[in-house]
Amino acid sequence: MQIDLSGKTAFVTGGSKGIGRSIAEVLVDCGANVAITARGQQDLDETVAALEERRSGSVLGLRSDVSEQSQVGKAVADTVSRFGALHLVVNNAGVAGEPGLLHQTGAANWRRVMGINLDGVAWAMMAEIEAMLKTGGGSIVNIASVEAHTILKQFPAYVASKHALIGLTKATASDYADQRIRINSLSPGVIRTPLTMAEGQKAVTDRLAARIPLRRLGESEEIARAVAFLLSDLSSYTTGADLVVDGAFLLRE
Repeated sequence: MQIDLSGKTAFVTGGSKGIGRSIAEVLVDCGANVAITARGQQDLDETVAALEERRSGSVLGLRSDVSEQSQVGKAVADTVSRFGALHLVVNNAGVAGEPGLLHQTGAANWRRVMGINLDGVAWAMMAEIEAMLKTGGGSIVNIASVEAHTILKQFPAYVASKHALIGLTKATASDYADQRIRINSLSPGVIRTPLTMAEGQKAVTDRLAARIPLRRLGESEEIARAVAFLLSDLSSYTTGADLVVDGAFLLRE
């Protein structure tokens, strides 16, 4: 069954590269108008240009840091101003932080990771939900991680932020269910992205990939297709759930 999101407006944080960019591509291909945010102007401009080639007039690029509540709030308002309403959201922006033991990585790393991965989602959801209440409902997907269900050694801030994100998703899903706002999360496994393949991170990625039962990394488009399902009416009775897309990573020996 084809997912048709024609007439819908989607808002994707961290949408200029990796999983976020693939999500934006799939949503544009499904017919949605899509606003993406990113902190870097060059990546944002390049991605908007590429998305516009897929369907002209359907994309809005917004430079925004989700850890700054005023910035993400303005980005949501600008999206509604451009497209008229907000129906679909993917809170994807995130960082891994510095590797190391908790006492070694320190307070600055902890605050940066939490500021983006947890606070940033909360700030975004406050504005997104306000907009969706005016629309009469909507669907939100928060991008968590398999590390929301286990641990990744020497990344304590990242693990803590993703565990907390699952809790935020479930709590808000219950609170807004009677307002016709569905809120779910999706936990990717080890996915081939610029972040996971970056210098200093690739060794961790390779170590994890070798233990995946499907014997390969996931691709960002595979995550994007699962996100589109959760956003669409195909999952109309699903809220407060976490969909794990990991090649059986969590079932490894």
